[in-house]
Amino acid sequence: MLRYLLFIFININIFFPLGIKALAIPQSSDLLAKSGTGISNSIHINPALLMQQNTYVSFSKNKWFGGLEGQKISILLKNKTLLSFETLTVEDIELRDEIANDTPLGFFGVYWYAWEANRRIDIKNENFNIGYKVKLNFSKLYTETMHGYTIDIGFLKTISNRLKIGFVIKNFGEESVGSLRAGTIPVFGLGSSYLTLNDKLLVMSDIISQDNNNLIKVAFETKLPYLNFILGGTISNSYNDFSIGLKLDYQGWSFGYGNLNHDNPSLGNPTSITLTKYF
Repeated sequence: MLRYLLFIFININIFFPLGIKALAIPQSSDLLAKSGTGISNSIHINPALLMQQNTYVSFSKNKWFGGLEGQKISILLKNKTLLSFETLTVEDIELRDEIANDTPLGFFGVYWYAWEANRRIDIKNENFNIGYKVKLNFSKLYTETMHGYTIDIGFLKTISNRLKIGFVIKNFGEESVGSLRAGTIPVFGLGSSYLTLNDKLLVMSDIISQDNNNLIKVAFETKLPYLNFILGGTISNSYNDFSIGLKLDYQGWSFGYGNLNHDNPSLGNPTSITLTKYF
């Protein structure tokens, strides 16, 4: 029953968002280890960063609250187009009659799928980049289906080799459940990243606002030749978390692990494992 309620909570916040107090599904170990920080650093958050990323293929295995599990596959093409497909499922929800009893009538599953395409906009300016993301989603909860789309726009300004500033406008779109349609609630974010300690430590910070709610995110990532460590956290009036992770890079391959700890440990701690091949 816990996972059933959690998945309803997910769908409510994906399709009819209640604000940034809702927790985000991890998309990669790197992003989870940073507690979602990365407006000036992660192409998963800001599509304007596509210009600064080598081509790659990656696979992530994600575990969310209450034992919900999913995967994400991403491919960054040579033309700086990022294509991704992600899932989240649970298959052993108990089906019971209106009258409570010890034995369930059976079991059913819940499935969520999302497809996204990220593209850069060529403005022929090396220090200023623009990109956009289009995301389509579909889910099935017992006999109910939900679908919709969202659009994100990102901007990146490179101040120097060490300092970058990013800005995103996210979650413009429409979601539908049967004949019911609703517009989504936009998210606005401003972030910066600074490379310090002789280029051995990346310091990141984001401010995110949605529907008069605000979050502050901070993350630190070492920049060493092979093995790197990541720390992150989120602070707000109603929600706080702390995240850790590591990343191993060797001969064009990268392995990452992320773990997030939050205010309610009874729901479990989300984890993500990502394997990436760069070309």
